[in-house]
Amino acid sequence: MPPDIHAVNEYTLNEVTNNQSSVSTRMTVKEYKRIGEGAFGTVVEAVLKYADGTDVHSEWLGPFAIKRVPAQTEYKSRELEILRLVNHPNIVSLRFYFDKASSSSHDKTIYQNLVMECLPSNLQSEIKYYRQSKYTIPYPHMKAYTFQLARAMLYLHGFGISHRDIKPSNILVDPSTVVLKVCDFGSAKKLEPNQPSVSYICSRYYRAPELIVGCSLYSTKIDIWGLGCVVAEMFLGKPIFQGQSPESQLKEISKLLGPPPNTFFFKSNPQYRGNMYTTKLFSCTVEERFRQIFSNSPPDAIDLLLKILVYDPDMRASPRRVLVHPFFNELKKKEFQVYPRGSSEPIQLNLFNFSEFELSLLGSLKDELLAR
Repeated sequence: MPPDIHAVNEYTLNEVTNNQSSVSTRMTVKEYKRIGEGAFGTVVEAVLKYADGTDVHSEWLGPFAIKRVPAQTEYKSRELEILRLVNHPNIVSLRFYFDKASSSSHDKTIYQNLVMECLPSNLQSEIKYYRQSKYTIPYPHMKAYTFQLARAMLYLHGFGISHRDIKPSNILVDPSTVVLKVCDFGSAKKLEPNQPSVSYICSRYYRAPELIVGCSLYSTKIDIWGLGCVVAEMFLGKPIFQGQSPESQLKEISKLLGPPPNTFFFKSNPQYRGNMYTTKLFSCTVEERFRQIFSNSPPDAIDLLLKILVYDPDMRASPRRVLVHPFFNELKKKEFQVYPRGSSEPIQLNLFNFSEFELSLLGSLKDELLAR
């Protein structure tokens, strides 16, 4: 445990469940820093130690991030269920979980606490850090981060799970190791074929066009749209589509992609009666428009974005197609290395340690991806 920690809140619970072993034991929790707050609940940084009395010098474990949300709602148990199922180097791991009543006398709510691994930063902070220094994230970092994000999606989508809130603040990174992990599965859901899901989901700037027009039978491709928005933001230093309302979000998208085709509305939501933004707002081709907006970006990055930021989800690149894109060729070279932020020593990254499950999802593209 870091030496200068002063507990803001310390308590001992009889039943804290270890996610790996599913065994519940008595543990002491020491919270010392609030790191996030939202409509969903709060996130605090904390350390834990076993309090079973057998070892007085039991070590503090952590630091961890504890996400606290009201228990007993369908969508909260869904987050726990998904985190218990997944196990991947690019997805935040759940270490422990427990229920605890509110410490406030007038609040009788029971809170579910998810104890997860903690990373020092997130992609939103990284983009902001470089923007303030008048730079963008270095290309090697961008490629490594995008590759890891696409890899997390390949894995999640292999289970039919859609994250449904991909955005830079939900992507944890460690700038000293250039490791990326997707977090916050509060909106995530396993999508069942022909089963409708709520379309008012995902933060507005990163919301796929089919969601904007009210599509309820969508696919995991909504996450791929989010990935495209995140990549674009790394290149531009700011969100690419900043609509001031859900509907004006579609107008912002049409400024880059041109007007949505009529088939898009018919496939997404035949009942849609909002503005279709049929007027073309630029005179060049869509590809030339991408080159204008991303004028400082390399051609392979622009090509990747052209394959991801597409109205029709069926035409949007799948995670496996993203992973084999030439944008990542540099990562495959034996001599590829990155310099962590603030370091003069380069490091090697282990980006190709694919599991058997991942290789099975890559199918016929496996050899193309692993050809080094």
